[in-house]
Amino acid sequence: MAELIVLRLVHVLGGIFWVGGGLYSTLFIVPALAKAGPAAGPIMAELMRRKLFTVLPVVALLTMLTGLRLLWIVSGGFGTDYFATTSGLTYAFSGGASIVGFLGAMFFARPAGVRLGALMPTLASLTGEARAKAETEAATLRNQNARWTAIAMGLLTVSAVGMAVARYL
Repeated sequence: MAELIVLRLVHVLGGIFWVGGGLYSTLFIVPALAKAGPAAGPIMAELMRRKLFTVLPVVALLTMLTGLRLLWIVSGGFGTDYFATTSGLTYAFSGGASIVGFLGAMFFARPAGVRLGALMPTLASLTGEARAKAETEAATLRNQNARWTAIAMGLLTVSAVGMAVARYL
């Protein structure tokens, strides 16, 4: 019983932090930083100093691992009978959506964001053709990051909705 309580607390609180932080960043922080242009540099530096881009993936991993353990327990070791129910299928689909969203963020959105973060400080010192090339690359990276972040957040939102309603189905 204690294991279930701890797993559920870590899973639910982690999910709130992961999805809530992701939605807040995607809908408010990133657009504000993009609008600020080079002035956003100190804010990004402070977010990195505070380890946000390390903490969020760690929380996401803990959320997924505790979710898998909960699913293992509830399904009797991933028994097929459980997944034949609407609730079991919804939990499985929701968990799968969060895993795919996490992988998309880690392998596509994050690398673009890291490359963009490295490029932006050098942009101000460039001139002429080098600056134009760097600005084009920055725009491409920004678009790639935004596209994959939107996909990941869409999948995480689907996951959160599924997790919230699965037991009632």
